[in-house]
Amino acid sequence: MTYKLNYENATEKRQAQKEEGRNNIPKEDGQIKHPEHLWRHEHLQILQREALMGNVERCREMILELPEYQRKDMKEMMIKSVAEMGRVLDL
Repeated sequence: MTYKLNYENATEKRQAQKEEGRNNIPKEDGQIKHPEHLWRHEHLQILQREALMGNVERCREMILELPEYQRKDMKEMMIKSVAEMGRVLDL
């Protein structure tokens, strides 16, 4: 009887690759090679929380920490995010 592997389950797929000699799932190296992605993710979460709490001054500070090319989009995103909750964020 042949067992069908559930390749949506990464752990099961890695085990099968060890046994069968295939390796087509890359190792998780994003945080090691690209720590700025982790920083941006955490920064966005904190910024969104501050925006939802209405802390405008902290939002402005955090937006200034971003690269200049991202600031306008981030302002718009925070304003829209807060507007979805029925509030106004004056950035």
